[in-house]
Order: sequence, then C-alpha cells, then structure tokens
Amino acid sequence: MRFNLLFFSFLCLLIVGCKTDTQNVEIESTLSDKQSKTITKNEIKSLKYNDFGLSDDAKEAVYDWQKYQELNTQMNYLKAADLSFFKSDISLITTFISAFRVEIPKSINTNEINARITALETKMLKLNSLLSLDNILKDIQLEALREVFVAFSNLNLQINKKLEFEANNILKPE
Repeated sequence: MRFNLLFFSFLCLLIVGCKTDTQNVEIESTLSDKQSKTITKNEIKSLKYNDFGLSDDAKEAVYDWQKYQELNTQMNYLKAADLSFFKSDISLITTFISAFRVEIPKSINTNEINARITALETKMLKLNSLLSLDNILKDIQLEALREVFVAFSNLNLQINKKLEFEANNILKPE
C-alpha cells in the first residue's frame, strides 16, 4: 500500500515537472517567432522602388493641403519602420482617405491624380489587412509596404507632371 502511494506521488511529480518545461519552450518559441516577424528599418530600406519627390512648384501647390502633409509624415514614419498608423483600425484609414480626397486643392484636382489616390487607398487598405493578421509571412508584408511606397511615389509624380504641363503653356497651331 505504501509502495503504491509512493509510486503515485512520484508519478504526479514527474508529470507536473515535465509540463513546466514544455511551457517554457513554447514561450521562448513564441517570442522568437514574433521577433522574426518584426519588420526592421533596414529591411524597409532594402526595398527597391523609384521614390519621386515633389518639385518646388508641387510643394507650393500642396503646402496648404493638410492631409497630404500628414500622409507625407506617415510615409516617413513608415520608412523608419513605425507601422502604427497602418496597423491601426481600418476606420481610421478610411476616414483619413475620405478627408484626403475632400481637401484636394482645386489646382491639382484631376482625374489622373484621383486615380493615383484610389490606387494609394487600395494599397494602404491591403497593407492594413496584412499587418493586422499574425499568420502572414514577412515577405508578403514587405511587398505590401513596397506597393504603398510605389503608389505614393506615383501620386507625387502625377502631381509633378500636371504642374509641369501647365507651366509649359505650349501654343498649338490653328
């Protein structure tokens, strides 16, 4: 009888002791998984795309466009691996884009620029959905980041082109 009690208590200690070790291994593997999924500034810098900035005329045209200035700031944060705006609630991004569209200066409100804004909105929403899920590979998230950078760069390029075209004032023969 004593032997059974001793054997049973030894078995219980063995089971409890083994369970603690597996919990530590699971916690360590979860931490290493999260660290391997974290996007770094160097990884963002290594993305290849053409980054177009605004010309001096374009900077003047968007100077009073508050939402553009905010978006430009968020893009700079994104380049520094601060993903907080793009990981936030989707309603924040959709509200921002709506206000962004409403505040477009009349001098640059064209179909071409609105098309670039739509493309940028699509890429931002895609990035938001990919960043909010835990099971998405880092490579896919980095590609979505690159697409947002390309869309913003294309918006800048289109603003530059519109203002450059207006500045040329080419007279057509009659």
